Amino acid sequence: MTLMVRPATAAEFDSVLAACVDAFSDEAVSAWVVPDPSVRRARTRELFETSLRAAVDAGQLVVAFSRGEPVAASIWLSVSGPIAAPEGEDRLAVVMAATAARHPVEPHLYLSSMAALPRYRGLGAGTAMLRYGIAQAGGQPIYLEASTPRNRSLYARHGFEDHGEPIPLPDGGPVLQPMWRPAG
Repeated sequence: MTLMVRPATAAEFDSVLAACVDAFSDEAVSAWVVPDPSVRRARTRELFETSLRAAVDAGQLVVAFSRGEPVAASIWLSVSGPIAAPEGEDRLAVVMAATAARHPVEPHLYLSSMAALPRYRGLGAGTAMLRYGIAQAGGQPIYLEASTPRNRSLYARHGFEDHGEPIPLPDGGPVLQPMWRPAG
């Protein structure tokens, strides 16, 4: 499969949003945040629409395209200090507070999320987006939280190391493993 990886453009927003909803709806954290599968896709769309538009506008939404169609997406944020924990008690706020509490304070690039459409998983889209993001980081360190053993293994193959203890989400949620790719 031939992939082109680059930031999404505003003109591509609708197709990229649809692909992100498909890719992230069954991801471990999304499935925990919205446990009811009958409403998960609609709720995932609601949760992503505003943040993805902001990421596209800022050039932070990196997408892998195959034959012109988006097949995977990742959000890369430049972080220069502590991350503020959000207010609220819903499951999304719980995830954000738990990860904010463990986030490094030194300047770095933060791979906040990455997912591929189910039929494209294991075909190289994640690797392609990681290579792109690492190249764009320009030697800057990169931080992320791996949500499954499979993606933890992918990140380790690209120079990421465990960064502290895992973050267990409550109520049987996934265990997130903070990972760090040092500068260089």
